[in-house]
Amino acid sequence: MIKERFKTFLLLSLVCISIFLTRQLWMKMPYEILPLFKREEALSGNYLLTDMVRPHKYLLNFDKKSHTIFYNEDNEDIWTSTRSILVDVLSSNNFKADILSDEEFLTYNGKRSIVFYFPEKFSTYILARSLEITKPNNITERMPKVDSIYLYLGSDEPFFVFSNDDRHLMVYNFDINMGNLREYVKEIEETEDYTYYYPMKDTLDSNNNTFIPYEMSQSLPIVYVENELNPNNIEEIRSIAEEYFNKDIDYIREIVENNGSVIYVYNQKVLKINQNGILEYFSPLEEPVGERNLYISLNTAAEFLSNHIGIPESMYLTKIEEIEEEIESEKNQGYRLIFSHRVRGVPVILGDNTIEDFIQIDVFNRYVRNYKRFVRKDMNISDLNLAENKQMLSAFDIINMNPIYDLLEKRYIYDKNLSYDDINRETITNEILSSIQNIDIAYLDPCIKDKEEKLIGVWLLETENRIYAFDVYTGELVFER
Repeated sequence: MIKERFKTFLLLSLVCISIFLTRQLWMKMPYEILPLFKREEALSGNYLLTDMVRPHKYLLNFDKKSHTIFYNEDNEDIWTSTRSILVDVLSSNNFKADILSDEEFLTYNGKRSIVFYFPEKFSTYILARSLEITKPNNITERMPKVDSIYLYLGSDEPFFVFSNDDRHLMVYNFDINMGNLREYVKEIEETEDYTYYYPMKDTLDSNNNTFIPYEMSQSLPIVYVENELNPNNIEEIRSIAEEYFNKDIDYIREIVENNGSVIYVYNQKVLKINQNGILEYFSPLEEPVGERNLYISLNTAAEFLSNHIGIPESMYLTKIEEIEEEIESEKNQGYRLIFSHRVRGVPVILGDNTIEDFIQIDVFNRYVRNYKRFVRKDMNISDLNLAENKQMLSAFDIINMNPIYDLLEKRYIYDKNLSYDDINRETITNEILSSIQNIDIAYLDPCIKDKEEKLIGVWLLETENRIYAFDVYTGELVFER
């Protein structure tokens, strides 16, 4: 009897262990492993909201002369560790605050620190709510929007600077342990496996504090991508339609167009899978939305994205636009959320102007009105995971190439509506260099092939009115908008 009971106990123990391990495996499964039609569990809505509001790159200042820039996925642990610190900062009521001038703040990059740069001027209140702070402190009122956050990591007491353009709010008097973050940055510094960045005012003698590299320490890996969706796989596409409408395919109207695109219709809701891999979804509003709410809209978008195929972790929110739509004299107010995409930690831009964004979603509080999705997956071809066998040009090299400078000068004169007679040759170079607002390493997706599309490594240069993409190996202009 005792022997049989022992066997029963042992069997139950093995079953429990099996269930636990299965759940652990499921929790850790990456986006790519999950079947296309069951990705709704890949990322929960709560995770997505937290993930939406995050920086797209950060500057590490080791000392006055040593700086580098990483993109978010390269060292994800830094932002993960910082989030818990920001919870204390944005919820404490015992902090002190001072306003900094732009000149004073710029000197802080000479101190040991991290600067997180956001792709959009995010609401500080929404940032706090995304960190699950139910009652944020009045930092959210004193600095309503933020485009960067500075964290001091020196030996003195920690402080933070919330910035929006040239407005800077320094907050301090926190009892926060920064030991783990300091140690992590120290480990990065000691590897010396990074590219050094310097302000343009130092490298190009211009009135511009944008950081650029003088010499590259590494090259970009060769990457090939393919479309996530294949409209020719009709069974796969039908399963997606069933997921969107929550109905069996027998109750959904299916239309196959001459070009191969497939349209599904159910109760005024429309889903279209285009031949080029773009998914489009339309749903009428169930009621008028006369007042927009960003927090509700972000949560709605997070839930929608989670429950409809899911969203790759490489996607990140880059733009929030207010939109208005008039239907039968009713004005509905909402938001358009635009998402960008990374491959191997490097941002990707679309080389086809007819494809607006990787993900675009129009949200009116609790309702999703329109949704567009164009996802490209890294094919991870093992034989091609090598870098190009040639030296990458730095951003400094690119700007100093005569044909590129001549192009920037020509566009600058045109955009400013100047004539060559109006130009002051002693100041024009500094004016042009000062007009550069941002420089990033990126991949350009030509969007020509549905699979085995080779991405082009580029330096992405942004001015007030234009975006340029220059090949990182030749300096050739490959894209302009």
